[in-house]
Amino acid sequence: MAEQRFSIKSIWEELEEYEDITPFSSYTWASNWIKIWGKNIYLPLIKNSNQVIGLAPFVKTMGKLRLIGYNNSDYLGFLYKPGFENEFFEALAEELVKKGMVLLDLDHLPEKYYDVEIRGYEKTCIKQDICPYIVLPSDWDAYVSGLNKRFRKNIEYCQRRVNRDYIVKYELVSKKQDVKPTLLKMIKMHQERWRGKKLPGAFYSQKIVDFHLNLAEDMFKRKYLDLHRLIINDEIAAVLYAFHKGKRTYYYLSGFDGKYKNLSIGILLTMLAIKTSIERKDIVFDFLRGNESYKFNFCNAKKYNYRMVFHRGVFAGLRSRIIERESSLISAVKAYFEK
Repeated sequence: MAEQRFSIKSIWEELEEYEDITPFSSYTWASNWIKIWGKNIYLPLIKNSNQVIGLAPFVKTMGKLRLIGYNNSDYLGFLYKPGFENEFFEALAEELVKKGMVLLDLDHLPEKYYDVEIRGYEKTCIKQDICPYIVLPSDWDAYVSGLNKRFRKNIEYCQRRVNRDYIVKYELVSKKQDVKPTLLKMIKMHQERWRGKKLPGAFYSQKIVDFHLNLAEDMFKRKYLDLHRLIINDEIAAVLYAFHKGKRTYYYLSGFDGKYKNLSIGILLTMLAIKTSIERKDIVFDFLRGNESYKFNFCNAKKYNYRMVFHRGVFAGLRSRIIERESSLISAVKAYFEK
């Protein structure tokens, strides 16, 4: 399996160049994820007249197929050439039936997959998460003027205070040697904040920490990493960990030093990251999945991702209903903590 994975690297990276393939479906993300979690991968290459038109990045786990990265990724999906969607899913259906696959549990799928059918399988479609985002204007002043007036005034006040009382510098990390120490600082600040709330935080295990440390350096090499930092009095005070591909920025996680909490430096850094996106002519700044209230201060649009379960046969149908109930429970827990 390892040989198969690395032999298709060039094919995978060629397919991921298309605009609507997110960093979470990239070879870099997938290969780092497999190194840490070590699942049994299944990567059918889909061809049309001996031409590769796509691939399906599956792992086999607990008697079903899932997408690589299912436990800590956003916007997963398939990789296929534009214009070949129908051919891709027709050929994929034949492959899955031939291999005797009866249950596909695919979560974090963007809205573009809502109408997808896989011939020979019944489908259960579950709305999973709201995903707020910004449709970016071409001009920074136009974006700022569209913000809530009270929110805008608060930003201006905090900006004046922090610049008055401290030496402040904003940076988008541009050197490989800065990636790991900056991310480690972000992880430390993020975890301190969440543990202060008696919650585990995103980096609750060493496996997750190791995954992101390795991933960030590899994403930097691929030019997919956006690591923004705010330096106050020569110390890193806030970090925004994001990814950038094509003309889209994906805000993943952040952390800030608690001693500056009254200055809203996390908000200030987010505004600077958005400004960077506008200046490089991005079209979307995406806050990814989650209903946290702070996101809606920045965002002017929203969409949803979905969990889709494709199943064949009675037993797989029963399992799909269990998955549906599990999703309802997860949604209820998320809603409680996102209040």
